[in-house]
Amino acid sequence: MRMVVIAALSVLSTLSGGTRAFAEEMPHITGQNLADHQVEFPSVCAGVICVIVVGFTHASQSQAKAWTERANAQLKTPHLAIYSMAVLEDAPRFVRGMVVHGMKSNTPSGERARFVVVYQGEKELKHITGFQKPEDAYILLLDSKGDITWTTHGPVTDAAFSGLTRQISQLKSE
Repeated sequence: MRMVVIAALSVLSTLSGGTRAFAEEMPHITGQNLADHQVEFPSVCAGVICVIVVGFTHASQSQAKAWTERANAQLKTPHLAIYSMAVLEDAPRFVRGMVVHGMKSNTPSGERARFVVVYQGEKELKHITGFQKPEDAYILLLDSKGDITWTTHGPVTDAAFSGLTRQISQLKSE
């Protein structure tokens, strides 16, 4: 019986795109935003609800951009912060500057403060996001205390975005 329940949960998780609701502390991650300022998670999210869109590879760029654009268009409120995070720990050091320059030139100046590049903590981020596919975007939802309360990954779909908005509504009502 236990194996049936575990198998059913596994199938449900797979069908839902890997969406998980839980409460776990966000690891301390420090990065540099595209406005050239240091940003430290989760402290930058203190007092606000935070959506963090994480990309681990160049292949995840289109999904991460789609999530960020939709979140910025539909979720912006004073008590919600939306961040993009590019994880470049595995990128060779000699290409990092070119990669960051490309990201900066493709990001409007008004959004650069919320686009963070990190060079350390990839292992912790992959663990907390439930990393499976390098081409996926990974979305973290943090409460105002900096705890991760929900995550998903993959392309932005109506169902996944609805799940995010439901979780945000729950956090706002607490």
